Amino acid sequence: MLWTAIKRIFGGVWRVLSGISKGISVLLPILLLAYLVGALLLGFKAAQPEPMPDRAALLVNLSGVLVENRTPLEPFDALMQGDSGEVLLPVLLKAINDAADDDRVTALVMDLQALAGPSVTQTLEIKAALDTFKASGKPVVAIGDYYDQGQYALAAQADTVVLHPEGGINLYGFAIYKSYVKQLLENAKITMNVFRVGENKSAVEPFLRDDMSESEREVIGRWLGDLWDSYTGLVEQSRGFEPGAVQQFINEFPDRLEVAGGDQPQLMLDAGFVDKLFTHDQRDQFLSDLVGATDEDGHYQAIEYGAYAQLNAYNESESESESKSDGGAVSDAVTPLIAIVPIEGELIPGESMQGFAGSDTVVDQLERAVELEGLAAVVLRINSPGGSVFASEVMRQKILAIKDLGLPVVVSMGGVAASGGYYIAADADQIWAHPSTITGSIGVFAAFPTVEKLYDWAGATVDGVSTTGIASAIRFDTGVNPAGRRIINSLISNIYVEFVDLVARGRGLSWDQVNDIAGGLVWSGRDALDIGLVDSLGGLNAAVAAAATLADVSDYETRRVGTPLSPEQLILEQIGKELGSVHVPGGSMATRLIKQLVQPLRIMDSLQDPKNIYVRCLECASAL
Repeated sequence: MLWTAIKRIFGGVWRVLSGISKGISVLLPILLLAYLVGALLLGFKAAQPEPMPDRAALLVNLSGVLVENRTPLEPFDALMQGDSGEVLLPVLLKAINDAADDDRVTALVMDLQALAGPSVTQTLEIKAALDTFKASGKPVVAIGDYYDQGQYALAAQADTVVLHPEGGINLYGFAIYKSYVKQLLENAKITMNVFRVGENKSAVEPFLRDDMSESEREVIGRWLGDLWDSYTGLVEQSRGFEPGAVQQFINEFPDRLEVAGGDQPQLMLDAGFVDKLFTHDQRDQFLSDLVGATDEDGHYQAIEYGAYAQLNAYNESESESESKSDGGAVSDAVTPLIAIVPIEGELIPGESMQGFAGSDTVVDQLERAVELEGLAAVVLRINSPGGSVFASEVMRQKILAIKDLGLPVVVSMGGVAASGGYYIAADADQIWAHPSTITGSIGVFAAFPTVEKLYDWAGATVDGVSTTGIASAIRFDTGVNPAGRRIINSLISNIYVEFVDLVARGRGLSWDQVNDIAGGLVWSGRDALDIGLVDSLGGLNAAVAAAATLADVSDYETRRVGTPLSPEQLILEQIGKELGSVHVPGGSMATRLIKQLVQPLRIMDSLQDPKNIYVRCLECASAL
């Protein structure tokens, strides 16, 4: 009887579990299908242009990383980006410039809390558009609970900066610190084989030393100081401070904060860094009064910059369609076109991926640009610390082919165009840079690990037979023998000579003149102008105007030829945004730690040159 009762109990439990299992196996696919259908409906709904209110603020609510060329993503990656993906800088600039002439837009509101960065150079580009907007007589307001250093430089360009009474601003200056792993490698019995040309090519120092060399400290101190001067100048000019006021405030910050009783928001208000300390309700009321319109929920009326840009693009395409349907209104003449081709990220062979510019992808962009009807000139927008020699040379050869067609090629440098980034710029007809651009770093290095010491320590031996004297010259398990070192040194020396040669030819300088400013030395855009590495200081618009002058055209259009994105990626990204994919907040401690840990892995991921030889500025990536 007892056994029968036990069997019944377990049989009942089993039937319940079986029922649950069957229910899950049926319900789960149904729920998943419903989820996907709902997500698709949200995505398609979001893809439709929003109607423009009669009065509204343009809401610049940037979320993610500012880029000038979007990255193709796999479907799952596109879906999971959520609000922490990429923000296309040209779309933002066009939206702000269009809003300046739109009577329905009464103000511009910047909400920057989810924005990563931006760099000083990106802030300069956005500032130009904000100045155009402010010139129309409309106010610009920045709102935020907290501002990090990059966000604040952009927020400071507003007429009014609003901070939460319990918020804060992180102003601390710039710093470059590296992890030096010579002792770590010795402890791990790993040999890092390093070869370089140019005594200042310091990208490999962390493998060879336990501290920063004096020459490297001097070089970084110079260009980092120029970058900091550009940052403080941006803030001081916009906030009406005297030159040097930001530096003095930061130096005195501990004393000032103690006097303020630790009340940082009030300190920032008293010092003039912000204009208003508002709670969220006070902020919303202030914006409602400023905009002059509210939505059905009682909040200030606004249209997001992305929706506004999408609406304008839709209206422009409709206008073009109407013009084409009006037979007598269209001229057969082709308007001259200037193509803008972005090259962004570390240079690698093959296809582009997030943070990396692949040579095949860039060449495809250049070929599509050449096929444009009415093409008069090409502007390369370069934002890269360099990378693979092979990838750099593939891109450079395509640029030379475009010049051979009689088309002017002008380079516009972004935050960084150094080492390989300069390699592909050197042959351009003109090079434009911002004062804060980091460039130069003309040098070559090769680096790779071997573990012969680890074998010795473990008591393992390696032996074998070679058919030639150099078949075992470079091996992971036995290291690099003298013949191997001679081979690698010859290869990188040849590439360095070629690098200096092409810069000398492209810039109209002697070999010795270039060699004196090469050797891996890094320069700011301001210094690069003085030594002849760039022709003029200015942003993308100035470079486009210069290209038009070289092409001898005055009435022209521009077209950006970036990486094409599939409709599936665009839809999945929009679905991710609508569903609010989870992501780590930009200012969290976890994110800062992750960034520090990811950077070395990212560098390793970029080492894809077939000869393991690179023209890359490692420390320059911090200026991107």
